[in-house]
Amino acid sequence: MKRSLPDLVELVSNQSRTVAYELVDPFAHLMTVMRETCGGDLERALVMVVIILQSSRHPDFRKLETVAPEGHGALPGFGTNVRSIADSTGIPKETVRRKTRQLLEAGWVAREGNTLRYSLEGYRAVAPARDALIRMYAQGYQVFQRLAAED
Repeated sequence: MKRSLPDLVELVSNQSRTVAYELVDPFAHLMTVMRETCGGDLERALVMVVIILQSSRHPDFRKLETVAPEGHGALPGFGTNVRSIADSTGIPKETVRRKTRQLLEAGWVAREGNTLRYSLEGYRAVAPARDALIRMYAQGYQVFQRLAAED
C-alpha cells in the first residue's frame, strides 16, 4: 500500500522514540562524513550541497548515466550565485564568498561569470558523502517499510 507523505510523517512521528536511533544514527554518520569531506567545515559542506542541488534539478544532469571518471569542468545543471546561497542558507554573504572561493580553488565548483556550478572534480570528491546519503535513505526506507507493515 502506497502511503502519502503526510501519512508517513504521522506514522514516523507516532513511533519517533522507537525508531529514533535507526533514523538519527545514519544522519549523524552523513554529517560526520560531510564534515570530513569538507576539511572539518560544515558551512563549506552546506554551500556545496546547495550548489549540488542546483545541478540535481536539471534534466540533463538527471539523464546522465555515468559521470566521467576523468576530466574537469562543470556538470550539467542550473547554476547559482553567492547571494542566492547566502539567502537560502542564512550563512552571511561574505562567509559564502569565502567558502565558494575555497571550493573553486579545490576544483569542486566551476565558475562561469557570477554563476557557480558543480564540477566533475567536485562530484568525485563528495563520493563518500553521496554514499553515506544513499545508505541513510536506504536505512530510512527499511524503517518506513517496517513501520507500515506493523501499522
